[in-house]
Amino acid sequence: MTISDLLDITRKENFIYYRREFHARAIYDLPDGKREGKIEFTIETEPTGKKDITVRLVDSVEYPLLPIIQALKELIKSMDYEGKLP
Repeated sequence: MTISDLLDITRKENFIYYRREFHARAIYDLPDGKREGKIEFTIETEPTGKKDITVRLVDSVEYPLLPIIQALKELIKSMDYEGKLP
């Protein structure tokens, strides 16, 4: 199982400067083929500088959630580091 890409990433307006909220579509490569689903995620910067990422799957997925959420968090973390998020 891998996450191919995040598409249509939009940032939700938020007045808390250390918290960023996003909506996106995720493309999953599952053993039975490619699937697509909506997700919401938040990146919150702690006072120490550590970034805490939370992910919520809006659409259900017929696969164990823990590996999907971990893979999404890693992808989001790398996209944020590379400056690819709006």
